[in-house]
Amino acid sequence: MQANELWMTEDRSRFFLIPRDNELNSGPMRIIGLQGFARHVAPADVISFEITEEQARRIAKDQLSQALGEFRQGIDEKLADLRRALEEKDRTPVAEGSTVTPNAVPALFDFLKKLPGVIGNSLSGEDNRVAAARGAMADLQRQLKDAGIDVGDGLVRFSDRLADLQRDVEQQKTASDPTTNEPPDKQ
Repeated sequence: MQANELWMTEDRSRFFLIPRDNELNSGPMRIIGLQGFARHVAPADVISFEITEEQARRIAKDQLSQALGEFRQGIDEKLADLRRALEEKDRTPVAEGSTVTPNAVPALFDFLKKLPGVIGNSLSGEDNRVAAARGAMADLQRQLKDAGIDVGDGLVRFSDRLADLQRDVEQQKTASDPTTNEPPDKQ
């Protein structure tokens, strides 16, 4: 497909769609392209390329839409490249021989922020809250591991251990409380 360029007279009264590689003879007629470049051409050389103002506006609009689309695509590609570079940097250890990444601080902060809720849910005695605590700890463990802090599988079991501890305390409390024990049978 041959590329065409839109040109117009200085007073914008006449418009021309001229093939980009077309050789035009120099002459007295000054035409200006959409990019602002001017040429002096022979009127007889451009007469066959003349179009109406309406056609020129449509072509200019189409060319602008295409240019903006290409510009947007270029920006999207550049942003994607930057996003990949940032993600790679976030996964790169902060020091040689270390597994800790720049995401370690936010991961530890998130852990400390969510820990009281996990403890409360684990000690509640309610199965659904213990399950929620277990899920939260699994997410925190994954987040820490992604940040280069490998704590093993202990965090996932933490909520279950607290729930078991709560049940043991309740059982011991019940067993040692004289008001919960039934009085011996009197005969």
